[in-house]
Amino acid sequence: MQKMMQPITTYLRPTDTLEDAARVMLETQMDMLPVGDAQGKLVGVFSHRELYRMILEKASSTTAIESYMSTESITISREQNCGTTVDKVDSGKGMSQIGARLLVDKIDQANRQADKTLQKHFPQALYHWEHILTVDKAMLNLISSAQKVARRNTAVMIRGESGTGKELFAHAIHHASSRASGPFVTINCASVPEHLLEAEFFGYENGAFTGADRAGRIGKLELAHGGTLFLDEIGDMAMHLQAKLLRVIEGKEFFRIGGTKSIQTDVRIISATNAPLEELIQQKMFREELYYRLHVITCSIPPLRARKSDIPILTDAFIKQLNPILETTITGVENSVEKLFEQYEWPGNIRQLRNVIECGMIMAETGRISIADLPEELLKKADEGDRITLDQAAEKTELERTLRQTNGNKSQAARMLGISRSGFYEKLKKYQL
Repeated sequence: MQKMMQPITTYLRPTDTLEDAARVMLETQMDMLPVGDAQGKLVGVFSHRELYRMILEKASSTTAIESYMSTESITISREQNCGTTVDKVDSGKGMSQIGARLLVDKIDQANRQADKTLQKHFPQALYHWEHILTVDKAMLNLISSAQKVARRNTAVMIRGESGTGKELFAHAIHHASSRASGPFVTINCASVPEHLLEAEFFGYENGAFTGADRAGRIGKLELAHGGTLFLDEIGDMAMHLQAKLLRVIEGKEFFRIGGTKSIQTDVRIISATNAPLEELIQQKMFREELYYRLHVITCSIPPLRARKSDIPILTDAFIKQLNPILETTITGVENSVEKLFEQYEWPGNIRQLRNVIECGMIMAETGRISIADLPEELLKKADEGDRITLDQAAEKTELERTLRQTNGNKSQAARMLGISRSGFYEKLKKYQL
C-alpha cells in the first residue's frame, strides 16, 4: 500500500503503443500505470493484465493501448474527483485519496474483469469422438454410454490403466456437452507439487505468501467457470485439498488464498485415475464422501490387451500421423510384426504402442516396419516358443533389405552383412529368396 501511495512520475497516454507500455513496465517494474490524455487528465489505468491480453490477441507492437486500458474505476470515481490530472497525482496532491481509491480499492475489481476476459484464451477441448479409434465392441458400447453422459452436467469419473486414453475421453465428453464453448481446464494432481497445488486450484491474492506474484493469480477453478475442470490422477490429491475441493463442489464457491471475497464457480468436474480408490478409502488416503461426489457416472476404459482388434487401426493411424513429422515414408508393418503385436501384452497400452511405432519408423525410414526395427523390450517379452520364429523373421527381413540396398547384388550384400558368399546363398535358399 505504501508503494502505491508514492507520487507517480511515470504514466502512459492512450496513443502509446504495446511496445511503449512493455518498455515502461519493464523499466519501472510497475504492474499498473495511470493513463493521461493530452491535457494531462486521468482517463484510465493500464496493467500487466491488459498487456498480456494484447500479447495473447497477437496485437502488433504498434497497436495503441487505448482500446485495452481500463476505464471502469475512473468512471466510478469521476464525480468525486472531476478534473483530476496526472500532474496533480505526480505532485503527490490528493494521491492518498485518489490513488488509494483508484488504484487500490478498485484494483481487485479491475483484475477480476481482466481475468474474465482472459478466460476465452485458455485451452479448449482438442478431441472429439471420432478421434477415439476402435472396432472393439466393449469400446463402442462405452462410447455410446459416454455420449449420453456428455449431454448432462453430471460429474464423470474415467478409470483405466495409464496410457489407455482417459484424457481423450474427457476432451470428447466436454466437446459434446452444452459447455463446449466454455473453457476446458486440466490439472494433473500428480505432476503439481503438493505445496503448490492449492494455489493452482484456488489462485491467490497479492502478497498471499512469499514469492507470490505481486498482482495475484487466478486459479484453475476460476478459469474453468462456465466450462469443465478435468482432474487427472485424482487419486494423488492430498487429503487436506480433497476436503477443500469437496466444500467447493457442495457450496459452489471458494476463496483465493489470502482473499476475503467469495468467488462463485460453475464448473463440471471430470476426474480420471488409474488408482484403486476403493483401497485408498480403506487406507484413509482418499475421502469417501469426495469419491461418491466424483463418480456419479464411471467410464472404465479397457486396456489394449483386452481390445487387440484395435491394434491394426491404431497402428495405421500412428503411421499416417508420424510420417510427416518424422519425414519417413513408412507404408505399414510386416506380417511378423503384426503377429508379435498380437502376442504382446502392452503394459503401457496405447501410449506404448505409439512409442513402439515411432521407434520402428525411425529405424526403418521407408517401406514396412520389420521385427529388426522394433525395440528390444518387445522381443524380450515374446513367448519362448515363438522366439526362434521371430528371430528368423528378423533375419529374413534383414536379408531382403540388404538386397534392396544393393539392387540385388548378392556379393555386395554378403559383404555388407559380414558373411561369406556361400553362407549368404544358403540363407537365401533357406528363406526362399
